[in-house]
This record gives sequence, C-alpha cells and structure tokens, in this order.
Amino acid sequence: MASGRFVVACLMASAMGVASAQEASDTAQGWSGDLAAGFVASSGNSESRSANASAALKWDTTDWVHHLSGKALNTTDEGDRTVERYTAGYKLDFNFTKADFAFVALSFEKDLFGGVRERTSETVGYGRRLIDTERHALNVELGGGLRQIEFQEPEGAQESEGIGRFGLDYEWQIADANKLRQQINVETGSANTSTESITELRLSVVGNLFAVLSYTVLNNSDVGPGDDKTDTYTALNLSYSFGSS
Repeated sequence: MASGRFVVACLMASAMGVASAQEASDTAQGWSGDLAAGFVASSGNSESRSANASAALKWDTTDWVHHLSGKALNTTDEGDRTVERYTAGYKLDFNFTKADFAFVALSFEKDLFGGVRERTSETVGYGRRLIDTERHALNVELGGGLRQIEFQEPEGAQESEGIGRFGLDYEWQIADANKLRQQINVETGSANTSTESITELRLSVVGNLFAVLSYTVLNNSDVGPGDDKTDTYTALNLSYSFGSS
C-alpha cells in the first residue's frame, strides 16, 4: 500500500501546486480545476482500506481549451491488495464555432487487477455542444484513432488496433453550488470494446470545498480467462474547486 500512497500524495501535491500558482497569478489566464481525495478504513470482522485521488485541470483560451486529468485508486482487503488503478489523460479542444469543436485526445490506463492491464489511446475527432444553458449542459464527441492494449491473461498478450471513439458529458446544475454529472466514454475496436461510465454528485460543503459521491462502471468486452468483464467503484471524496470549471 506504500507505493499507492506515494503516488496519491504526488498526484495531489503536484495538482495543489498548480492551483496555488493559479491563485497567485492573474486569474484571467483561464485556469480552473478540481482536486479530490478520499480514504476509507474499516475494522472488526474484516479490515479494508481504500484511498483514491484525482485531479482535473483546464486552461481555457477561448479558441483553445486544454484538459489535463489524473486518477489513482488503491484498495486492500485483509492485508491483500485488491485494486490498483491509475489513469492519466490530456485533451485539446479547438472551438471553431460556439457549439462545434475539434479535439485531440491522449489517454493512459494501468489496472493491475482488471481484465486489461494497460491501455494507451490516441484519438482525434469532432464534438458538439447540444445543450448549453444555465442549468443544463450536454456535449457529445465522435472520433477515431489508435489504441495499444496489454491484457492480464495470457501474460504479455498485446494488441494494437484502430478504434472508434464516442463520448458524452452531461451536467445538471441542481442548485447554485450543487450539480450532477454523467460521463460516458466508449472506445471500440476489433480486439476489445471498452466502456467507462462515471456518475458524480457534487454537494457544497463550504466555500470552494465539496463532498463528491461518484459511481464508476468499467466494462471490457474481451478479457482473459477468469477475469471479470465489469468492474465498479464507489467513492466519497472531499474536493476543492477553483476557477470557473
């Protein structure tokens, strides 16, 4: 668990450094983001510990929008590690109208206990803001590119392929500071179709601090023998938001 805690600490420290630098500089530069962390421990008939951290940063220059993200999740049960997953991503949007944009996206995922051990993808495509109101926002994306996969079983099995990409991002501003967000990302190719669904409820605590309850579903259509196709994660985090994200 020590290595997992180290990665979590590094992720949060680097993200907090960006936030501090942003607050100390001219806010007109367009930085915004969310930093979140959570830890759960139980004892008694069973002992388990779960730690997770995430950072989502955005730099908006009107025509160009940069998105950076990272997540780390570690879980132990009775002293045995059962979950160890890390993700990182970068996406660049170019707004050619108020509603339409083109994008380039890079993503990396490492899951030591999932059906797919490691996945890297590079995609380009088109996105459209279907709804953009004070309370509701809905974006959809379509694209394609390349993906490299390393499966858990058989050990060392790898695939490289062309893929199609679909993304959906919906936000409902329930109240002034509370919102519900639903994200769906699908990458499909001949070797595997991966689907990620993230449902997130954000509730204001005080100032820029929020309590965030999230439920993540990961599905891979093709996994090794004995591996589950679907993994689910539930997290309750304390989040700090800055800027106009």
